[in-house]
Amino acid sequence: MIDYFDASAVVPLLVSEAHSQPVVDLMSQAAGVQVSDFVVAEASSAISRLVRMKAIDAQAGKVLLSDLDDWVAATLTPIEVEAEDVRQATAIVRDFDLKLRAPDALHLTICRRIDARLVTLDNNLARAARAVGVACINPAESSA
Repeated sequence: MIDYFDASAVVPLLVSEAHSQPVVDLMSQAAGVQVSDFVVAEASSAISRLVRMKAIDAQAGKVLLSDLDDWVAATLTPIEVEAEDVRQATAIVRDFDLKLRAPDALHLTICRRIDARLVTLDNNLARAARAVGVACINPAESSA
């Protein structure tokens, strides 16, 4: 089964943090790794946020963005977001019990479409994925 890494699982590959090693370990064991164009945008946004918050300087941010681009170019072709993905994500966010934002619902619909297991560090997204029948793993839970 392909593993679809959301931005919460991609950023720790680039920025050393508490959950970096479990994500790296999971990626090294994965049969196939995939991200969407949207994940690349979200990971880029997370890096930009680190610069805005002055957690890293602009030069370090540029290096991380370059590392992200190099990783994507060397390892995979991002999945394009399709209009149907957005329509299905809209339906998911209208389920109030799931408590999902649109970006997270979009990850779920992409996982369904490509028949992939979601890899996320977001506990709420992991719960929602399981609730809608999307296979999911949270590497932080696995390492606890």
